[in-house]
Amino acid sequence: MASEIRKNTRKKTAASSRRRKKRPPKHLDLRKFFSVTASVITLLGITGFLLWYFSFDTLDLKDFTEVSYSGYNTKGTAELSILEKEEYEDFLEDVEIELLSENGSLENGDFLEISFLYNKEAAKAHSLRIESDTCQIEVAGLPEGTPLSQELLFQDLEVSYEGIAPALSVQLENNSDDPFLQTVQYEIMDARPFYDNGDTFSIKAAFSEEAAILHEYALPSSEDDCILKVSVEDRDRYIRDASELSSEQLHTLNTTAASLFGEASEYGLRIFSEANLMPIWVNGKTTFVWSNPRLLSAYLNILKPEYFENEQAHNNDIKLVYLATLSQADGVACDAEVVVQFNDLLRKADGSYDLSLASGEIIAASFKDAHIKDLVNDAYNKEYESEKLPLS
Repeated sequence: MASEIRKNTRKKTAASSRRRKKRPPKHLDLRKFFSVTASVITLLGITGFLLWYFSFDTLDLKDFTEVSYSGYNTKGTAELSILEKEEYEDFLEDVEIELLSENGSLENGDFLEISFLYNKEAAKAHSLRIESDTCQIEVAGLPEGTPLSQELLFQDLEVSYEGIAPALSVQLENNSDDPFLQTVQYEIMDARPFYDNGDTFSIKAAFSEEAAILHEYALPSSEDDCILKVSVEDRDRYIRDASELSSEQLHTLNTTAASLFGEASEYGLRIFSEANLMPIWVNGKTTFVWSNPRLLSAYLNILKPEYFENEQAHNNDIKLVYLATLSQADGVACDAEVVVQFNDLLRKADGSYDLSLASGEIIAASFKDAHIKDLVNDAYNKEYESEKLPLS
């Protein structure tokens, strides 16, 4: 009996053991629960992240960057701007673009380092993801600059002269139609008030380097390219030296001057008074006349350079001094000295001479030689240099 009880007890115990082995421990069930829960949460998180991630548009701001160039290869300048596409206009209008590279000396093949400045919160608010805050863009398309040579700089400059040498003034006029070249300013270096044939002067071209580069002109390699030397040649010139007058020319002047002697009422009364002679009147008029003029001397008077600006003065003159007979109707007569003057005699650019014969006139007459000497030698010696001419 007792043994049966023990057998039955062992059977039950064994059976109970087998049943307990088939049931997992409680702590293993919790682990499985947490593992599954974690997997679910992770899956939900990933799903949520993916939903959040793909709810944003990714923008590459480089695609919205416009680059324009001015200048020429090696002197290029880049200008940057953001293209405001309608879809992202509200965001893009506040994006700032900054060039980090040195500007103004760009050449093809360089890379522009670009940075974008924007409000990150605004990007989130517009559901935008910015791919990068920086980018690089290769420089391309800059043209080769047109060399700004001396020939090009001065090709449309007109140099003209006013006046007669050695009292020439110079005018400079820019006649270019080129948008840049017409802005070039020309100036005579070390300018003088007047110029003579054979004189040289230098003209300097001044311009804005920025404007030249903007119009794709390559800057001159040397300052000499900006300077043009000019020689004054073949202009009409006042006679300035007695050696320029030949005996034939002096003879022509003498012949013309002698033809001016005729009626002498302008000087008769004063000269008769100086000679203590009594004038007479015929029909209420005096009857003084010149006759028999004989050339005594001739003088070339040359205006001094410091008086060139005096518009009232003549540049040169020839004074011919004559001894002539002054007589009246009753035959009473006396000899007097008479001065005939010709003004502004020229040597023309073609080598010919203009003796200004039409300017000849009697300018003085006197019975007293001292009066004539004073007029010829002293009256104008402040303004004029006087040179006596040889008579053949």
